[in-house]
This record gives sequence, structure tokens and C-alpha cells, in this order.
Amino acid sequence: MKSKKDINQQVDDTFKSLDNIKKVEVNHFFKHKVLQKIQAEKDEKQVVFSWFTPQLQLATLSIVLLLNISTIFYAFNNSTQSSGSTSDIKTFAQEYSLQSDSSSILN
Repeated sequence: MKSKKDINQQVDDTFKSLDNIKKVEVNHFFKHKVLQKIQAEKDEKQVVFSWFTPQLQLATLSIVLLLNISTIFYAFNNSTQSSGSTSDIKTFAQEYSLQSDSSSILN
């Protein structure tokens, strides 16, 4: 084990080495330049999808779900009433003159 005298000598040597450290002189604009670089990097990272906030994501998801549910509901209700669809197609074809007796393509 080290004696108390050796430990005190090491402590004194440590303090003497701290006294020999010189003050570092830095350009007085250094802090300002570093803060500008940090701010510039921070601004660049916020550009990507900053407008697509969680509230907008939730609203978009709810609209898509409502559209899907309404489409499924309409499809199942419309399939039970398909008996009149053939007459509707014929009426549509007659209204827009889609039925033709001639065999010419350029009619």
C-alpha cells in the first residue's frame, strides 16, 4: 500500500499540473457560428413531411375508412336490388343512342 506521504505527493503534483494549464483563447464569434450551424441542421431535418401532422393523419385515415364502409354498404344494398338493372342499361343505351341497327363502325 502506498503511504500517506506518497498519496499527498501525487495530489500536490496533480494540482501543480492544473496550474500549468493555459487559458485557451477562442474567436469571439465561435459560439455564434456553432449555434448557426446547429440551427441550420435542425431546420433541414424539419422539412420532410412537417405538414403531415398526427391530427391530419388521423383525419385522413377516418375519411378513407368512411369511404370504404360506405362503398361496402352501398354494394351490398345494391346487389339485392339488381332486378331492374337490365332495364336501366337499355334505357341508358337508348338515351345516348348507343344501340344501332347498322353494322357500320363509323356511325
